[in-house]
Amino acid sequence: MSSPQKYSRPTIILHWLFAVTIIAVFILGKVLEGSAISPEKLNIFMAHAGLGALTGLFLIYRIVLLIKHARPKPDPNWGIVMISLSKLVHLLLYLAPLALVISGMSMSLFAGLMELAMAGDWQAWPENITIPPAAIHGYAAPILLASFALHVIAALYHQLVLKDNLVARMKTA
Repeated sequence: MSSPQKYSRPTIILHWLFAVTIIAVFILGKVLEGSAISPEKLNIFMAHAGLGALTGLFLIYRIVLLIKHARPKPDPNWGIVMISLSKLVHLLLYLAPLALVISGMSMSLFAGLMELAMAGDWQAWPENITIPPAAIHGYAAPILLASFALHVIAALYHQLVLKDNLVARMKTA
């Protein structure tokens, strides 16, 4: 089977939806982190958790599409270093969100956060969450942010410096 020149339409659409939800979840997470314990914090948590779960569903579907659809091969002219870095960043763009979704759900479950939020019991919200999933969540977020930034920088480098139109692989039209 030959390698396509661009990604499948469902993969492209999901790529951009995934990017938007990751940005939104990250922003909500930062707002949540900086919020005082209040009824508003519970609302922010619910939005963060809901979008995080949606991101998890997008991630599962992306993995299915990775298996189902052929994808373009890297340009052999990139060299081994660029191809290896590309593979590493793309791997982190799957593993970091997966770690965030699993640790977020675990933290919510083990610390009873969803129950408190659903009940509106903001007074019982913990000041600090010190269970292991919280630490994983805390480590995975900057890894995702760095991977996301490297991905964007690489796309801009290909488009503006190399001028190889790599970004066309992720356009629907």
